Amino acid sequence: MNRLLGIIASAFAIGFGLLVLFGLLSGQQGEALYSLATIFLQLTAVTLGIAVLIGIYNLFNVHTRRIIRRDRGLIYSLVLVLSAALVIGLWLTNNDDANMVVLENVQVAIESALGGLVLFALVYGAYRLMRRRVTWSGILFTAVLLVVLIGSLPVQDETLFTQLRAWLLAVPVSAGQRGILLGIALATIVTGVRVLTGQDRTYRE
Repeated sequence: MNRLLGIIASAFAIGFGLLVLFGLLSGQQGEALYSLATIFLQLTAVTLGIAVLIGIYNLFNVHTRRIIRRDRGLIYSLVLVLSAALVIGLWLTNNDDANMVVLENVQVAIESALGGLVLFALVYGAYRLMRRRVTWSGILFTAVLLVVLIGSLPVQDETLFTQLRAWLLAVPVSAGQRGILLGIALATIVTGVRVLTGQDRTYRE
């Protein structure tokens, strides 16, 4: 019975996936097929929205129960629930000024603090790396880290470190970002092909 249900689920996934794929590829030429594919995409967006609402409900449910039972991590759960309730309340009131205050005074401050922690983590990592064993990769990592940190100092005159930092961000870092994006795209294509061919175990078991 479970195997039959898996086969039926795979057939539905393959059928709807091919229908949406051909509908998007046909464009405006196949108006009916394109409209049907658009409807399925809208249903997918609605499903994702419902999944987000379920996730928010689960978040409140889990942490509220932890607060009531006074489990370990009570303070963190309390802060999380109050913060989430505050953000949702501000969004429901549609108060742009209050939202900007929360964004600028809270979120930006937290992001800056996390950025500072990343800085110390990188410096400590370079120290541990060079202390354990001096290698060419460790020297390269430490040198790039020093160039980026010194080049980020708020100086008015353009120095050699600022030029090196700009080159590092424009060439190697940009190349790495594009490589990551290409990897994500290829992984998405492979996952889609596995779903369309029924090789994904999620639809078979």
